[in-house]
Amino acid sequence: ILVMPREIITLQVGQCGNQIGGEFWKQLCLEHGIQPDGKLRDLPVDSDNEHGLMPIHSTYTAHPDHAGPNHMQGSSSTPSNASHSFIDDRKDVFFYQSDDLHYIPRALLIDLEPRVVNKLLANTTSNSSPYHRSLFNEENVFIAKDGGGAGNNWASGFRQGEEHHEQVIDMIDRESDNSDSLEGFVLCHSIAGGTGSGMGSYLLEALNDHFPKKMTQTYSVFPNWDQTQSDVVVQPYNSVLTLKRLTLNADAVVVLDNTALNRIAVDRLRIPNPTVDQLNSLVATIMAASTTTLRYPGYMNNDLIGLMASLIPTPRCHFLMTGYTPLSIGDYYYQNQNYQNLNQNANSSVGNNATTAAASSDGDASNTDTTIPIYTSNKNTSYNANTHSNNPRKPATATSQPPPPPSSSIRKTTVLDVMRRLCHHDNIMVSANTRNTTSSCYISILNIIQADPTDVSPTQIHKALHRLRERQTLRFIPWGPASIQVALARRSPYVHSAHRVTGFTLFNHTSMAELFERLLSQYDRIRRRNAFLDNYRREPMFQDNLDEFESARETVQCLVEEYRACERVDYNKLEYDGGDGSGKSGRE
Repeated sequence: ILVMPREIITLQVGQCGNQIGGEFWKQLCLEHGIQPDGKLRDLPVDSDNEHGLMPIHSTYTAHPDHAGPNHMQGSSSTPSNASHSFIDDRKDVFFYQSDDLHYIPRALLIDLEPRVVNKLLANTTSNSSPYHRSLFNEENVFIAKDGGGAGNNWASGFRQGEEHHEQVIDMIDRESDNSDSLEGFVLCHSIAGGTGSGMGSYLLEALNDHFPKKMTQTYSVFPNWDQTQSDVVVQPYNSVLTLKRLTLNADAVVVLDNTALNRIAVDRLRIPNPTVDQLNSLVATIMAASTTTLRYPGYMNNDLIGLMASLIPTPRCHFLMTGYTPLSIGDYYYQNQNYQNLNQNANSSVGNNATTAAASSDGDASNTDTTIPIYTSNKNTSYNANTHSNNPRKPATATSQPPPPPSSSIRKTTVLDVMRRLCHHDNIMVSANTRNTTSSCYISILNIIQADPTDVSPTQIHKALHRLRERQTLRFIPWGPASIQVALARRSPYVHSAHRVTGFTLFNHTSMAELFERLLSQYDRIRRRNAFLDNYRREPMFQDNLDEFESARETVQCLVEEYRACERVDYNKLEYDGGDGSGKSGRE
């Protein structure tokens, strides 16, 4: 039985959106065995056979019984082993194939200034180019001709989105026409800058008008709440204006909080001063984990609508938190090692055997991604995948085994332990207090457990759920059931993890209101003095008045009130004004 894939088109908007989008595609290519040129890798040789794959050398050809080239099956010169070389995944949810059968992401790279996009597509030996140089469709790249950007001005980004409406919508239409059964769109952006917030807001409105029956999900990066660490003084203005569009025009918003990401990098990964690339790598891990059941489907949650349906009880309460565990230096090490193996294959294919710089003596990594900081018991050293091998004159190959990560960073994992830790505050990537059990509560939870089928059984998941319910450590909404769903996802055979069981959680929690209240407090502080409004008044939307600011603030305030109302027993009986003047609580 052929299952029609539900394709998803990804829109990367602005500097932040393209940076996290680039890391996301790097991770997806790694998990599906797609090389930097878009061609499939050979199946991994796994002596332990933990993924159920035979250690054979295979090539990939289109299966004659499938309707198109997107369904691939491995073939081998050994007939008896051919059935074991097939990897049951859905690459075509996020990729499609060209006429020469190499894979191309269903992605649009959109920015008003060229620097970040050009770096992704640069035909050089930079860190990112081996993964993107021959991967993206260049027809799906939009950069404004003047290249001036939006200047961290939401109104400028929104105006330029209107000006380039026809060109961008034509690109989206072309990609949607290339899909057999388009399910929806994913938008990657930041809410605090100019292009990601302003042009991203315009695109949300345009998608809602142009594709009213398609789902729109966003990965929205929220700014650092400590304004002393921010170089954008108008980020409260931009954030509130963007939140209005996220509330009214998005179906699901996965919140990625920079403050929480920094905390996790410092506390969990022991990285004293995390770089932007390291934080983006964390975001890519979250994004890839949240789409695992779409790409390696099982019996449940194998499409985007099914994934989100149980998490969003009312249309406006669609802002979701995430968590991941175990996240340790061991996993960070393995992830980078997998990147390097793929990178080496690309470099060797073009004769590029350049080595990278080693880490400095105090353990800080250099600017190149191919040097990994390894924390040992006595001092910090580094491992270079290009130079480490038994023969110092011979570069390491993809099958070379690096020194293992320190044993102190790897622990025993069980389903119960992982599910318990997923709800722990330290593993949640939003800086909101979910531990306040006197008022805040969970609306719904979806846990995705990633493990090999031989390590985890459905019985273990049922026992873990029973233990969690017995302890009653999680407080749920009083007007609905305690909704905890668990999906068991298969692991990619191309990726090795330091742990037997890993977990990802996506949940809806009423403490999300704290995030919005904090933002409104910062907004009121500068709006009360009419500070930094001159650049906004130069744009058409604000030339006559500043009513849009007041409308956006009202929408966000109503969002806070609805999340607070979810904590009440009589929530179902309350009348709620959605903030758009309609008196209705949801978008029709």
